[in-house]
Amino acid sequence: MTNLTILTQDNAVYLDGAVILDLDLSTAGIPSNVHALQWKTNVGWIEFKPNDDFTHDPNQIINELPNWANNCINIFKDTVVKHQAEQKVIMSTKVQPTTTGTTIV
Repeated sequence: MTNLTILTQDNAVYLDGAVILDLDLSTAGIPSNVHALQWKTNVGWIEFKPNDDFTHDPNQIINELPNWANNCINIFKDTVVKHQAEQKVIMSTKVQPTTTGTTIV
């Protein structure tokens, strides 16, 4: 993994150029005050939501992904696998095209 962005408001995970929106991240354990996480190669930062007085806490620089970010990555990857499996099922349930030619019985 080189690049990661997690946007909590959109339930979106961007991972190395791919994105899935509207993920169910409710089980990831994201702290309620997190707005986003940005990660580039081996360093990143966490952006926070506004405080009650409309001030913002400064971004938190990180050089290791928190557990909740790894949980989001796993949810992303599980969703990719699920969609790939569903696509294979959809493809396998298509009506087989008719052919012309000789049938050997």
